[in-house]
Amino acid sequence: MKHLFFVFLVLVISISVFAQREGDTVLKHCPVFITDTAGYNNYFIEALPATITVDKSKGILSVVVSQKDQFFSLFFGKRKLENRKYIIKSNADSKREVAARYSFRSDGQVSYVTVTSGTVECSFNKESQLWNLKVVGVISNYVGRSISYFNVKAILFIP
Repeated sequence: MKHLFFVFLVLVISISVFAQREGDTVLKHCPVFITDTAGYNNYFIEALPATITVDKSKGILSVVVSQKDQFFSLFFGKRKLENRKYIIKSNADSKREVAARYSFRSDGQVSYVTVTSGTVECSFNKESQLWNLKVVGVISNYVGRSISYFNVKAILFIP
């Protein structure tokens, strides 16, 4: 009986230590840059604060950066991050792929645009105990008969 209790205790502690933490982090400056191809228009305002939310549900880890009524979301097919380079795909279905989207609220309606291509580089810094996520991607927005392209860049540090 004591052995079973000890194994259970070790299992619970190891799961909580190695699992990705959930919660919110408020940043003084927004780390996300979504710019048009000319590079002049950034939809996130760098000087304003932003909130990073990490959440796990149904086996999917989500990282959301929000600023006022706009959001940049990353959806990993796993419950925790790994030291690797993930590929951004609009219909991510494997554990090596990430779905990313830019969404915003306007007049009570929510709209979103998916990031069609790019990469997310994840690495864990042992000194600071933070995950470093470097996001580089492209949004292709089809409106009517025209296509607009937007560059996506972000550097996120999450606990």
